[in-house]
Amino acid sequence: MLPCSYRIVPEEEAINQPLPTSPDASYIEKYFMENLTQLDEQLDTVISQIGQKSALLATALTAMNSKINFLLQTVDRKQLVHAIPQRMVNISAGGIAIKISEDVNTNDKIDLLFQPLEDESPVLVRCNIVKIMPEADGSATTVALEYENMSEDDRRKLVYFIQSKEIELANQMKKQQTD
Repeated sequence: MLPCSYRIVPEEEAINQPLPTSPDASYIEKYFMENLTQLDEQLDTVISQIGQKSALLATALTAMNSKINFLLQTVDRKQLVHAIPQRMVNISAGGIAIKISEDVNTNDKIDLLFQPLEDESPVLVRCNIVKIMPEADGSATTVALEYENMSEDDRRKLVYFIQSKEIELANQMKKQQTD
């Protein structure tokens, strides 16, 4: 399990908008907050459509949306990292496999934001799609990704995280053998 969020970047956008080599916390926050801004615009559109049928329901939804927006504005940047969802991942120093729910093709890129070490800044890295594996029930897709131009500092954080998880697993196995 790893705090990990993703954003699918269409091929053309990836070419025209590369990630900075060392994204700072404000860039990361702004970049991933774009998704929330787009979601907020979609909510406003849907609420206005609902308002045509039920003014009371539209008023209630607007109030809830305002409350959520207020809470988001009061969260500081360090707390924002805790909002990254926990995901089951298969991770290595060279790449990662995660489940996603959106459609994706091999020419797209995926930008990952993950927090391998709790006391360190999060990692933002663009990834190439190596393999797309749809789930049998069609509910999700597992994508195998390869990191593109990951900084050495970010790779160090990742390797440390992987090693600590391997040690944790070895200790669990050792404990099970002695029990």
